[in-house]
Amino acid sequence: MIESLISGKLFRDCETKTSSNDKTYCNFMLSVNVGEPQPIIVSGVAFGDVAEQIAALKKGDAVAVAGSLKPSQWTDKTSGETKHGLNVTVQKLITAYDARRKTEN
Repeated sequence: MIESLISGKLFRDCETKTSSNDKTYCNFMLSVNVGEPQPIIVSGVAFGDVAEQIAALKKGDAVAVAGSLKPSQWTDKTSGETKHGLNVTVQKLITAYDARRKTEN
């Protein structure tokens, strides 16, 4: 695993779920601008309090997440091509709201 700090915008609203042992988690996607014409989409998952924080956000909100980054690959069902992606398991989150609040104190 790679420890990472990633900033971007939520690509869509988060999906909050509850595991079989009653733990809250949230699946989300970040659109990350890397200076190319197309942004990179990073899939993420967060648990507990961090999941609840992300779930309160909406598509387009700016966030920075810190966590373990892992490359992934899968086969596209329509084209049969091998696709590559990035997944992050989030331990910490900061939003523009959090940053603004810290500078005001």
